[in-house]
Amino acid sequence: MKILIITPELPWPAETGGKASQFATLKALASDHEFRIVVTPRNPLLHNLACELEVALPHVKVMRYPLNDAAPSQLRTIQSWMHWGKKLLQIVSGARQGDEKGSQQHEKGPDRPYYPFVPLSITSLQLIESQLGWAEVIQAEFHESLYIGFLPIGHIPKIFVCHQSHGRFCQRFYESQTKTKLKGSHHATGRWEPSLVATTDAAAAYGLETRCMSLFTRVITFTAEDQRALQEQDHSLSISVSPFPIPADVAIVPPSEVQSWNLHPFFIGSSQWHPNVQALQWICDGVLPLIREQVPAEECILHVVGSWSMTTRRLLRNQDVHFHSFSAQIANVLPGNISINPIFTGAGLRTKLLVAAACSSPIVTTSIGCEGMGLRHGHDCLVADTAEDFAEAILALQRSQPLATLLATRALEHGIQTFGPEAVRQRRNAIYQDVCRQFVAR
Repeated sequence: MKILIITPELPWPAETGGKASQFATLKALASDHEFRIVVTPRNPLLHNLACELEVALPHVKVMRYPLNDAAPSQLRTIQSWMHWGKKLLQIVSGARQGDEKGSQQHEKGPDRPYYPFVPLSITSLQLIESQLGWAEVIQAEFHESLYIGFLPIGHIPKIFVCHQSHGRFCQRFYESQTKTKLKGSHHATGRWEPSLVATTDAAAAYGLETRCMSLFTRVITFTAEDQRALQEQDHSLSISVSPFPIPADVAIVPPSEVQSWNLHPFFIGSSQWHPNVQALQWICDGVLPLIREQVPAEECILHVVGSWSMTTRRLLRNQDVHFHSFSAQIANVLPGNISINPIFTGAGLRTKLLVAAACSSPIVTTSIGCEGMGLRHGHDCLVADTAEDFAEAILALQRSQPLATLLATRALEHGIQTFGPEAVRQRRNAIYQDVCRQFVAR
């Protein structure tokens, strides 16, 4: 099958959750389909990155913009290349705002959720149009690509891959603004009353996304929770659940191959996605102080893997937080350590938990953080939604290697069975076949 993908993110390098999910899915489907990708934001680095992706995945071709439509010559200067690089980060990052100059303000968090409902550029639409004679299916990824639903195309089925429901994201964004600032368990579980702005933003997000999704032949969500939330807004939507696989560049490390169970807490994520910033602040302000009351300082070091500004690094320098750059060889450091996922905002599926399961890293997470994974508290992970419970969960694993090994073993088994490349491949291909069959039968 010939599938044309429209996306705001080139799935290479796969150093963020969105890129990793696309890359892993493309790799899992290597023997089944041909893919062409149109990346909608303009980026002078696209050609070189696209060449690397095409070498890694020969069944994928990235469409280039015409040379005569290139940016002005001054973009070739170092300053302009840096400018466009920053603009690209603004577009594809979760916050969709800020730059290096304003990194301190950015990491404090936006006042409102980002707004992904945007039209595509004329040049992007022209490039898409040039591929319509080749494509048998059009697949739009991320909410920034919902505009594709309005294309006046009746002879090709259109699929939208919903990485997360934006309506659910908006609801949780506002709720978490209050909850994550409170350390006590009583307040953290208290009733939250939405403001007029919060109610309006969430309603608008649900209304806009479901209206646009109704223009697609099929919608794919990564979790059943997102599917239910969207169908509650519009029961006529045709939605299938099809998660992405364990990231393709992560080596499977069974517990028997873990060389040392150090059980240090690790957090994977970058400041480009505000829920990660919020999570790190919550851990440092509410959880680490509780752990420090019970264990020596050298056992209370939090390791953060990802891209963070020097502002954040300086602020947390004296709080026993060690920052590590993103590593493609995460399987070398994560096995035998604890993966923490204190997420209170967002929806969809967490790439970092798939990585943790694959690397035999026992998981401590919030309820929202493990949504869609099918993990169960006390069986293959520990779930905690207050600072006190989260600290106790980390300490329980540090005090009991047998418990850590047991949870890691079960999480790995569940991860391979549900999110292994073959399981994902079969599920996604069944959806493609069903979409095309129903489209022809109309």
